[in-house]
Amino acid sequence: MSLEKPKIDDSFRVLHEKAHEYITDQQEKLEDDFGFGQFSNYSVDWDESSITFQNEDNSSLKMTFQVVGTLETDTSKWSWKWNDPSISAEEREELEIIKNYGDFYDFSYLTIPSLEVTTPIAWALTAIAGYLRISKGIFRIQQDTNAHFVYFKEVLT
Repeated sequence: MSLEKPKIDDSFRVLHEKAHEYITDQQEKLEDDFGFGQFSNYSVDWDESSITFQNEDNSSLKMTFQVVGTLETDTSKWSWKWNDPSISAEEREELEIIKNYGDFYDFSYLTIPSLEVTTPIAWALTAIAGYLRISKGIFRIQQDTNAHFVYFKEVLT
């Protein structure tokens, strides 16, 4: 089975450019305000949808996150989280904004439930999702052969 590969047109490139600029600014704010990018490890609480970054000196940064999609690294299959039947109604409502935006502007990358993508495209999709949801930044959580791409919702500490 071959997964679909949508085309990238100029309007999608413009959206990605705006999203990339926005996310870069947000990541810089996290770095300036909280030292993001300087932590040596992190732990994930999947039940609370939170991630805590830590250093050996006990400094830490905790944020809530929303999974946008998952990339199976061995098959390059991207699956949008909005298509997961097990997500809560709240998550579905939050994530369907991304799909609805894709429907409205005919961006099939945002509307096809599963796609074959490269890691840079997965990052681009995550940046767009983070931009559309006015997030605090984006991140990739590696878990076995799956990379969960997330956007940060709220800084807790």
